[in-house]
Amino acid sequence: MTFDQKKIESELPASFNPVMDELQRVGFIPTLVGGSVRDFFRTGRLGKDWDVELTHETISFNKNEWKELGKSLSRLGKVSNLPYEIIRLDLDSYQMEFSPPRIETFIEDSHHHSNFTAEFDFKLPFEKAVARRDFTINAMGIRFKSKKQIEFLDPLEGLRHLSKKILHPAGPDFGKDPVRFLRAVRFAQKYGLSYSPELQKILDSMKLIGISPAYFWSEMQKSGDPIRFLEKIMKESENHPELALPMEHSQAAKLKGIQKILEVPEKHESWVIALEWIDIPSEGWRTFFSLSSDTCRRLGRWAQTSKAFQTILPEFFHGEFEQVRDSENFDKLFDWYFTTKQLLQKNPDLPLMKMIEDYLPAWIHLYRFEAPKDVKHIDPPFRAKYQVWNLCQRL
Repeated sequence: MTFDQKKIESELPASFNPVMDELQRVGFIPTLVGGSVRDFFRTGRLGKDWDVELTHETISFNKNEWKELGKSLSRLGKVSNLPYEIIRLDLDSYQMEFSPPRIETFIEDSHHHSNFTAEFDFKLPFEKAVARRDFTINAMGIRFKSKKQIEFLDPLEGLRHLSKKILHPAGPDFGKDPVRFLRAVRFAQKYGLSYSPELQKILDSMKLIGISPAYFWSEMQKSGDPIRFLEKIMKESENHPELALPMEHSQAAKLKGIQKILEVPEKHESWVIALEWIDIPSEGWRTFFSLSSDTCRRLGRWAQTSKAFQTILPEFFHGEFEQVRDSENFDKLFDWYFTTKQLLQKNPDLPLMKMIEDYLPAWIHLYRFEAPKDVKHIDPPFRAKYQVWNLCQRL
């Protein structure tokens, strides 16, 4: 892995030129940092999500000056102001986040994400600015002193660690942010990295009481393989009993069976269905992630009922309507049929039809045939049941 300036130049979009012009006009020097630099060395591409630190050789950080920069950049694209003095510029298909270098001071005896105060300094040397970052592979920089004067900054040897597939902490405060534990698991899994001895020692001693369900879900999804990530975290919880989990530790062995059932892993609703399908009650999951919607509760019941129709087949309901309509299993079928319809009506993106097609193929045509509309000859209390019975006769 080597720094190739010509390759960098070829990756810069035309829209970067007016941005660079505006920054140079007021004396700012941009340095591309974080994931885009890391991924450039991994894939040869800069990507379209940029984190850019802006330094200045003569002025100190001033909120008013910073706001003026945001106003000037708004002439180029859509500008949003984010926490920690971050200016986000959406330009064409790129998202550029500009921030001043900062030093983070963590609050003593606090074990929560963002448990620090920030001091902004335009003149802060790069080697001090990157000490706040998580891993050395995310602490490399590409500095643009001009459009053609580009230099690679790597004071923490991130490129060497990346080439050796090692995950190493960037600074002494790594262990004070519990979310970084999840990030370590995610990066190691996603990029095939191993922990350095120093990082392993920190991870073993970290206090993980401050990880919120929102961060847990976010890191799980970013991992690229959320089931494997969850398995890894549940394994890690053996050494970290304080780590809150969405499932009981004893249920981890069942996760192997969820792989083929989990249709849409980025949606909680799909997890609720899949967990119930493999006989893991979804209540703990719903409580952990505060899924209080009626839809999630109904999906849990739907999955439990659905499994019954792996052994209850359509021919069980063949015969005269009067003989079938009052049986317990037909009541169950009746409720299941209309529950499915109602859930899909409110949530058409739910993979219910795919689940039925894959795991209950004998029943998929129940939803593909049209129920009879002429049911006036049936007593009103039984008309809806008659429609479902009639469908069963065609299966």
